Amino acid sequence: MNLKISRFLVIGLIVMGVILNSCGIKQNQPIASQPTLILAISTPISVTLSSTVVPSLAPTDWLSALLTTTPTMYPLPTLPPNCGTVKIGQAGTQTIDNPQKILIQGTAILCGQIYFSPVAPPKTISVIEGMIDLDTGKIDLASADIEFCPGGGSMIFYYFCDINNALVKEFNLLPQDPEQPSFEDCSSVTNPYSRTNDNEPKYACVITNSGNISRVKIEQYNPMENVMSLEISFVTWGK
Repeated sequence: MNLKISRFLVIGLIVMGVILNSCGIKQNQPIASQPTLILAISTPISVTLSSTVVPSLAPTDWLSALLTTTPTMYPLPTLPPNCGTVKIGQAGTQTIDNPQKILIQGTAILCGQIYFSPVAPPKTISVIEGMIDLDTGKIDLASADIEFCPGGGSMIFYYFCDINNALVKEFNLLPQDPEQPSFEDCSSVTNPYSRTNDNEPKYACVITNSGNISRVKIEQYNPMENVMSLEISFVTWGK
C-alpha cells in the first residue's frame, strides 16, 4: 500500500515538472531587488497668472483722472459760404481822419470755430475763414495779419490774435480808450498782442507783416446766424 502511494507521488511530481517546463517558467529564479526606472516626458503648460487689482483712488481722484482724459474730437460743423468774404471799397462806418495814403479799405466777415470738449475747457480752432491779410484784403493763411479768435462761445470772449509776426493792440469803448483810435495810436503799436481788458474789442490797431498801419473796427457781432462771427471794416495806410 505504501509502495503504491510513493509511486503515485513520484509520477505526480514528474507530470508537474513537465507542465512547468512547457510554460517556460524557470524555477529558483532570483527576484530582482533593484527598482525599475520609469521616465516621463512632461509637456510645458502656459499658465497665465491673474491678479485682482484693488482700486486705490478715492471718488474725487477718479473724477480728476476722468477730467484729464482726451476724448476723440468730434467733427466740427461746416461754415456757411459767406464766412471769409471780403468787399473792397469803403471802410464801413469808420471815419478816415488822416491824409496818409490809403493802400486798401473794405469790409469782411470773419468766422471762428470752437471745440467744446466734455472734459476740458473750450479750445479755439484756427480756420482760414477767420484770417485776413490787411495789406491786400485776401483771406489767406500765409500772409494773414489778424485772426478772429473766439474763446468761449460768447462775445465776452471774442478777441483778435496776431499771426505771421503782425503786431496787434485792441481798443474797447471804455473811458480809458479813444472812441476811435487815431492813425498815431495805431502807428505806436509795438507789441505782438495786447488787450486793454477782457471785454469784446471794438477796434484793433495792427502793424502788418509788411510794416503798414491798419485800423480794424468791429461793425457787427455775429452777423451770421448760429455761427461765431464778426463783420469788420478795415483801412490800411502805407508806411
